Amino acid sequence: IVAVESIVEVLENVAQEVRDITEFDRVMIYRFDPDYNGEVVAESKRDGLNSFLKQHFPESDIPAQARALYVENPLRLLADVDATVVPFYPQGFDVDLSSSVLRSVSPIHCQYLRNMGVKASMSISLTIDGKLWGLIACHHYQPHVVPLQIRESAAYLGLILSHFIAVWSRGQTLAKKAQAQTRLSEVLTGISAEADYLASLRLSAKDLMAVVDATGMAWNLEGQIECFGESPAPEWVEKIHDWASEESDLIDSVVHSKNLSGEREEFAECVELASGVLILPIHSDSDQFILWFRKELIHTKNWGGKPEKIIEFLDDGSHRLMPRASFELWKENVRGHSIAWDEVDIEIALTLRNAVMNFIVQRTARLNETNKRLEMLVSERTTELTAEVQQRRQAQVELKQLLKETEAANHQLEQFAYIASHDLQEPLRRIQSFGSRIQNIIEKSSNTDQDLEVYLDRMVSAAERMQNLIKGLLSYSRIDKTKITFETVDISQIITEVLSDLKIMLDEKGATIHYADLGQVRGDKGQLYRVFQNLIHNAVKFSRQQVPPQVTIDIESETPTERVFRIADNGIGFENEYGERIFELFQRLHGRGTYEGTGLGLAICKKILEQHGGNIWADSQPGQGTSMYILLKRR
Repeated sequence: IVAVESIVEVLENVAQEVRDITEFDRVMIYRFDPDYNGEVVAESKRDGLNSFLKQHFPESDIPAQARALYVENPLRLLADVDATVVPFYPQGFDVDLSSSVLRSVSPIHCQYLRNMGVKASMSISLTIDGKLWGLIACHHYQPHVVPLQIRESAAYLGLILSHFIAVWSRGQTLAKKAQAQTRLSEVLTGISAEADYLASLRLSAKDLMAVVDATGMAWNLEGQIECFGESPAPEWVEKIHDWASEESDLIDSVVHSKNLSGEREEFAECVELASGVLILPIHSDSDQFILWFRKELIHTKNWGGKPEKIIEFLDDGSHRLMPRASFELWKENVRGHSIAWDEVDIEIALTLRNAVMNFIVQRTARLNETNKRLEMLVSERTTELTAEVQQRRQAQVELKQLLKETEAANHQLEQFAYIASHDLQEPLRRIQSFGSRIQNIIEKSSNTDQDLEVYLDRMVSAAERMQNLIKGLLSYSRIDKTKITFETVDISQIITEVLSDLKIMLDEKGATIHYADLGQVRGDKGQLYRVFQNLIHNAVKFSRQQVPPQVTIDIESETPTERVFRIADNGIGFENEYGERIFELFQRLHGRGTYEGTGLGLAICKKILEQHGGNIWADSQPGQGTSMYILLKRR
C-alpha cells in the first residue's frame, strides 16, 4: 500500500522524466474528478512560465467525445497547431480515424491551444480498468516534433504510471474497506448480543456514523423517524427520503449525492447539515430506511481561467463555438457540497442493511415463538378461568346468603347491645342511688363499721366504672351509625374549645399547652373535637409525678391533599412495641389504681379517623413522653 505522499512524489518524478526525454516546455499530470473536471496534480516546466499546479479546468475543456478518443488512442501528438490540415477523401464509405496517429484534431482545440500560447502539444492517457483516470499533458511554445522512439518511451512511462496508480488506488480502497469493515463488525457483534437490537443500535449510532465518515444519521425502522448527530429535523429527513424514492425505486439501490441542494432547490434550507446524503433502503415492502449526512464543506477552487465557452456570430448570420481566451487564475468559493461518497461507503452501507434485515428477521422469529407460547398459555389460562368463574359464581351465591345472615345477625346484635346497655344502666343507677343514701346514713351515724364503709365505697366506685364502660361501648358502637357531615374545620378553633372544657383539669395539673395556627381540614367538627379532646386529656393525665405537663400541638408534615398533626407531651411514655396495641378495645398499659380510664378512648379515636379517611399512630419512649400523630384530609 502506497502512502499519499509517495503517490505525489511519483507523479512529480514522472512529469520531470517525461519532460526530460521529450524536451517539452511544460509537462503536467492532469487528473479527472467524478464529473470529469480536471486538476493539475503534478507539473514540471521551464523557468519563466506561470504554474498551473493545483489549478482546475472544467469538463468542457475536454468533452466526452475527446475523452473517448483518449481511451482508444493513448498517445496523441500535435507538432504544430498552425500546420496545414490535409483533407481525407474516403472512397464511398466512412473511415474511422480514431486510432490514426496522423489524425488531425478539432479546430476548437487548436484555437484553445493558441489562446494559451501553445504551439505544440502531446497527450498520454492514464487509464484504469478501461476508464480515463487522467492525462500526461505536454505543452511547447514553439512547434515541436517528437521522434517515434521517444514517443514510445513516453507512452511506456504512461503505461507504467497507469499501473502504479491502479495498484495505489486499490490499496487505498482495500485499506479503507478493511478499517471500516472491522469497525462495523465490532458494532454489529455488540448489537447481536442484545435482545433489543434497536435499542442497541441507538447506542451505537455514533460508531455507525464513523464507519462512513458521516456527521449525522437518521432512520425509520419502527414507523418513526429518529435522528442522531448533526442531522436535519425529521420533517426534512422525510422530504429527502421522498425525493430519493422518486429518483429510484429504492429496492436494491443506494441513492447518494454530495450536492443535495443541487438536486432540489428546497433542500438549500438544510444545506449546512445535509450537503451530502447517502440513503439506504432496508426493505422493499416498507418505508424502513437509514440515512447518513455529511456537512457542507466550503472550499476555494482555483480555476485556470473562468470556465465558460464563447459563441461567436459570423457575418453571414451563422455562429460557432469558441474556446475561452483567458487562462488567468480565477477563484470560486464552492458551497453546498460535501465530501463525495465512494464505493467503500456504499459497500459498508449495504453490509449494514443485510445485518439490520437479519436482526429484523430474528426479532420476528422470536416474536412468533413468543406469540405461540402466549397463545398456548392463554388457552390453558382460559380453561382455568372458566373453572374459576364457575367456582366464583357459586362462591358469590354462598357469599350473598352469608351476607344476608350476617346483616340480620348484626342488626340483632345492635338491638341487643342497645337494649342491654340501656337495661343495664337502670339497675346501675339504682345501685348508685341506694349506695348514696346508705353513705348518708352512715355519715350521720356515730357507730359505724369501717369495713362496711370500705365495701360500700368499692361498690359505688365499681358501679360508676361499669356505667362509664357501658357509655363508652355505646359510643363506640354508634360511631358507624353516626352520619358524618364533612365541612371545613379550623383545628386551632377546636383546640381552643377543648382547652376551655378541660380548664379545671389543666389548672389542677399545672399543665401548659402550646399551639399556633394549625390550618383547616375537611371533616365532622363534632367527631374531630372528640379526637383532640381525648388525646389532650390523655397527654395531661399520663404525666410524671411532680413534673408539670407540657403539651405541644403542631403540624408535622403536609401535602396539597393531606396534613399530619403531632400532639407531643413530656409524660410517662411507654415502650414502642405497644404502639399498635393501645388502639385496641379495653387495652390499658397501667392499672386502674394508678390512672383512671376505660381503655376505649384511643379505640374510639382510631375508628373516627378511619371514617374520615385518615389514620393515627404513636411514637414513645418510657420516661421521655409520647407523640401522637393524626393524618387528616385537607380536601
